[in-house]
Amino acid sequence: MKESQPNQPDPLYVIFENHLYQFQDDTIDRKTFVIQVVEDYLSFLRRKKIAIPRSLEGQIIEELANQVHTLLIKKIYGFLTIKDFQKRAPVAAKRKAKALYSKLNKRA
Repeated sequence: MKESQPNQPDPLYVIFENHLYQFQDDTIDRKTFVIQVVEDYLSFLRRKKIAIPRSLEGQIIEELANQVHTLLIKKIYGFLTIKDFQKRAPVAAKRKAKALYSKLNKRA
Protein backbone atom coordinates (compact mmCIF):
# COMPACT_ATOMS: atom_id res chain seq x y z
CA MET A 1 0.00 0.00 0.00
CA LYS A 2 1.34 3.40 -0.95
CA GLU A 3 1.83 6.07 1.65
CA SER A 4 -0.39 9.06 1.07
CA GLN A 5 1.37 12.26 0.12
CA PRO A 6 0.96 15.26 2.37
CA ASN A 7 -1.74 17.65 1.25
CA GLN A 8 -0.32 19.53 -1.68
CA PRO A 9 -2.14 22.48 -3.19
CA ASP A 10 -3.79 22.00 -6.56
CA PRO A 11 -1.26 22.93 -9.27
CA LEU A 12 -3.90 24.86 -11.21
CA TYR A 13 -4.60 27.01 -8.16
CA VAL A 14 -0.89 27.55 -7.49
CA ILE A 15 -0.35 28.67 -11.09
CA PHE A 16 -3.45 30.88 -10.94
CA GLU A 17 -2.33 32.61 -7.73
CA ASN A 18 1.16 33.18 -9.09
CA HIS A 19 -0.25 34.83 -12.19
CA LEU A 20 -2.63 36.88 -10.07
CA TYR A 21 -0.02 38.18 -7.64
CA GLN A 22 2.76 38.59 -10.21
CA PHE A 23 0.44 40.30 -12.67
CA GLN A 24 2.30 43.04 -14.53
CA ASP A 25 0.36 43.99 -17.67
CA ASP A 26 -2.73 45.96 -16.70
CA THR A 27 -3.68 46.36 -20.37
CA ILE A 28 -4.77 42.73 -20.76
CA ASP A 29 -8.36 41.75 -20.15
CA ARG A 30 -9.69 38.93 -18.00
CA LYS A 31 -10.07 36.55 -20.93
CA THR A 32 -6.39 36.93 -21.83
CA PHE A 33 -5.42 36.45 -18.19
CA VAL A 34 -7.43 33.21 -18.05
CA ILE A 35 -5.83 31.97 -21.28
CA GLN A 36 -2.34 32.66 -19.91
CA VAL A 37 -3.07 30.67 -16.75
CA VAL A 38 -4.47 27.74 -18.73
CA GLU A 39 -1.46 27.75 -21.08
CA ASP A 40 0.93 27.75 -18.11
CA TYR A 41 -1.00 24.85 -16.55
CA LEU A 42 -0.89 22.85 -19.79
CA SER A 43 2.88 23.45 -19.96
CA PHE A 44 3.15 22.15 -16.40
CA LEU A 45 1.23 18.99 -17.37
CA ARG A 46 3.53 18.44 -20.35
CA ARG A 47 6.61 18.78 -18.12
CA LYS A 48 5.07 16.14 -15.84
CA LYS A 49 4.63 13.92 -18.92
CA ILE A 50 0.84 13.98 -18.64
CA ALA A 51 -0.71 13.60 -22.06
CA ILE A 52 -4.05 15.05 -23.09
CA PRO A 53 -5.80 13.20 -25.92
CA ARG A 54 -6.27 15.45 -28.93
CA SER A 55 -9.93 14.46 -29.16
CA LEU A 56 -10.54 15.86 -25.66
CA GLU A 57 -8.12 18.80 -25.71
CA GLY A 58 -10.70 21.45 -26.62
CA GLN A 59 -13.15 20.32 -23.95
CA ILE A 60 -10.43 20.15 -21.32
CA ILE A 61 -9.15 23.63 -22.19
CA GLU A 62 -12.69 24.98 -22.04
CA GLU A 63 -13.29 23.39 -18.62
CA LEU A 64 -9.97 24.69 -17.29
CA ALA A 65 -10.79 28.19 -18.57
CA ASN A 66 -14.17 28.04 -16.80
CA GLN A 67 -12.49 26.98 -13.57
CA VAL A 68 -9.86 29.72 -13.78
CA HIS A 69 -12.52 32.32 -14.61
CA THR A 70 -14.53 31.24 -11.55
CA LEU A 71 -11.42 31.43 -9.37
CA LEU A 72 -10.70 34.91 -10.70
CA ILE A 73 -14.21 36.17 -10.03
CA LYS A 74 -14.20 34.81 -6.48
CA LYS A 75 -10.70 36.04 -5.70
CA ILE A 76 -11.06 39.62 -6.94
CA TYR A 77 -14.69 40.08 -5.89
CA GLY A 78 -15.22 43.73 -5.00
CA PHE A 79 -12.38 45.02 -7.19
CA LEU A 80 -12.85 46.44 -10.67
CA THR A 81 -9.59 45.12 -12.07
CA ILE A 82 -6.89 42.60 -11.30
CA LYS A 83 -4.49 45.49 -10.74
CA ASP A 84 -6.83 46.99 -8.09
CA PHE A 85 -6.87 43.64 -6.30
CA GLN A 86 -3.12 43.29 -6.53
CA LYS A 87 -2.49 46.74 -5.06
CA ARG A 88 -4.37 45.78 -1.89
CA ALA A 89 -3.13 42.19 -1.64
CA PRO A 90 -1.01 41.46 1.42
CA VAL A 91 2.71 41.11 0.76
CA ALA A 92 2.72 37.80 2.62
CA ALA A 93 0.15 36.36 0.19
CA LYS A 94 2.28 37.45 -2.75
CA ARG A 95 5.38 35.82 -1.26
CA LYS A 96 3.52 32.61 -0.47
CA ALA A 97 2.13 32.38 -4.02
CA LYS A 98 5.59 32.93 -5.50
CA ALA A 99 7.16 30.32 -3.21
CA LEU A 100 4.51 27.70 -4.00
CA TYR A 101 4.90 28.37 -7.72
CA SER A 102 8.68 27.96 -7.49
CA LYS A 103 8.26 24.70 -5.58
CA LEU A 104 5.73 23.46 -8.15
CA ASN A 105 8.15 24.14 -11.01
CA LYS A 106 10.96 22.35 -9.21
CA ARG A 107 8.79 19.23 -8.88
CA ALA A 108 7.88 19.24 -12.57
